[in-house]
Amino acid sequence: MAYSHRMSKGMILIILSITISAVFSQSHHHDIATAVDQTFHLVDFDPKDGYLEIQELTAGFHYMDKNGDGVLSFDEYANVTSTDAIQHDIFNHYDSNNDGVLQKSEYVDTPFSLMDHNGDGLVTRHDYDHFYTDMIHHILQNNGHHGRK
Repeated sequence: MAYSHRMSKGMILIILSITISAVFSQSHHHDIATAVDQTFHLVDFDPKDGYLEIQELTAGFHYMDKNGDGVLSFDEYANVTSTDAIQHDIFNHYDSNNDGVLQKSEYVDTPFSLMDHNGDGLVTRHDYDHFYTDMIHHILQNNGHHGRK
């Protein structure tokens, strides 16, 4: 876990970038896609090889889990995100079982497996960008935010 500090910065920036993009719900699809794309290099750090591995996301999850209980409460999640209204929508999107906390499976494992189309344990920049851009659009459309494409 020697890289958790570097990962924490990356995860924070991902969350902030995506949240900020989503909050500006009048932004064009291209603006959201560009903001998401700019975060890829922040999480692809160990090794910095152009592919995202699950360990890189897992390190961010553990950094955010301040009390070490293996789940992210909304307070832990909100501690590293902006205070925008959409952060609740993003948290709830990840909380697939609606128990009010994010398990690693909800926040890391499931999204990673959805991005890793061929199951080789590596996520390309294109797959990452596509997944998170679609996620933001889904949240905006289903939670009363009306962004432009």
